[in-house]
Amino acid sequence: MATSNDRDILIQVEEDEEEDFELTQRRIEAERAVREEEAFKRNTLKLDIPKLPDGKTHHLFISHSNDPPDEEEWAEELVNTMERDFGLKCLWPKRDFTPGHDVGSLIQDGIMKSMKVVFILSPASMESQWCKYERNFAFGISVETNENLIIPVMLSQCDFPGILKTLNYIDVPAGEDYAFKIRRCFDEDTRAFDYLVPEMMKHWKDEKGPKSGTVVKILGERNLKSICRAPAWSFRDLDQHQRYQLRQLGSKFAERVYYGAKDIANNSVCMKYYSIIHSRCHCCGVCCCSTVFIILLTLLLVCIVEALEMRMVDGNSFLITCALVPLLGMGLVYIVHLQLEKRLRARLRTYSMERVFETNILINYNSRACKPNLDVMYYDLQPCMKYLSDIIYGPRETGDTFPGRDREVRSEWRGTRNAGKGYIFSFIKRNYDFLFGDSVETTVVDRHPTAQKHKCICEMLEKQVRQRQI
Repeated sequence: MATSNDRDILIQVEEDEEEDFELTQRRIEAERAVREEEAFKRNTLKLDIPKLPDGKTHHLFISHSNDPPDEEEWAEELVNTMERDFGLKCLWPKRDFTPGHDVGSLIQDGIMKSMKVVFILSPASMESQWCKYERNFAFGISVETNENLIIPVMLSQCDFPGILKTLNYIDVPAGEDYAFKIRRCFDEDTRAFDYLVPEMMKHWKDEKGPKSGTVVKILGERNLKSICRAPAWSFRDLDQHQRYQLRQLGSKFAERVYYGAKDIANNSVCMKYYSIIHSRCHCCGVCCCSTVFIILLTLLLVCIVEALEMRMVDGNSFLITCALVPLLGMGLVYIVHLQLEKRLRARLRTYSMERVFETNILINYNSRACKPNLDVMYYDLQPCMKYLSDIIYGPRETGDTFPGRDREVRSEWRGTRNAGKGYIFSFIKRNYDFLFGDSVETTVVDRHPTAQKHKCICEMLEKQVRQRQI
């Protein structure tokens, strides 16, 4: 038989259960309201497409690895979602890069013309060299402009590089609404990016600095056509990403040396008449006009000779002359153009080598890509000069600026440095075009950091210097 105490306990339990049920219902209703509000925001965002600023052609640049295929398929789905549901214009390399163009230039141009860069992070993208190139360039532009361009999206678990550990990322495996979060990045102020500069400086330091032999190509541009001649070509002032490229070479004189070389090239006859040789249309037009002119001139001479009844030529000689003279004219024009290019290269070589040991910059002209371009090369000559000086004089003790305090010894050491400098200077002068080519052998000793693991100058000169010391 239930007592009054038992009834009180049962009533209290029922009241507690009703209260818990009400709390649960309130929590469920609150969660449902939050989800409905987020869904409403997502739906209304379809009509709120961010305006592209001047100079920008895309909202997002998508960086990802193409291997494995699942990651590429996920990236394609992301592009479709952002363009279809949010109206954001995406630059997807697989779809939007122009075939036949340099990949590095396409990446730089794409990132410069995009408002944000989405990095799809996975073990494969961490190993990809192109993804690493895109990360470094995007972080460099972010630091330079003091505006965060980076949106990290973790597709699968991986170890982040140091520069990404400072940023919050979108966790796809955790079920986060990645598309909505990417869109929300356009509504927040991202101009405070100073905190990343120390991390970027540390990252660049860990990369062991710029490598000797690194080349930046600056392409010439065609000017407006004139009535009397073909369009001339010239080198223009540096744009933003070209300045960034030159700053990454490692010499503070790179821009200054380029502008001096630009003035030399733009004032040359070679650039003014570049299209006559390298454009099929203008070359054919000039050849046709010169051929007609020469034939008419030959006919006039024949008529004069016949009129004087001198009969110095016959019909066969006339036909041979008409066939050979245009060919000789074309060959003469081509030879003159080659001499003009050779003269321009010589002027640029002289200009570069005047202060090469101070600037560490060499500039060369070439037109192998059917466009005139200036190749700006960084080469740190101090380590090579020190190594050759040690061969000539003998190795020094660690920390010694000069081997001894005697004036004669110091004088001898200065002479040794000048000798090493002379070896390098004469080698560069003899092999200027060779250094800019692709035929430099791969290094064996890996003494100084060089681009593409090429031999450094002291490695190529070491045998010659040792033989002269014997």
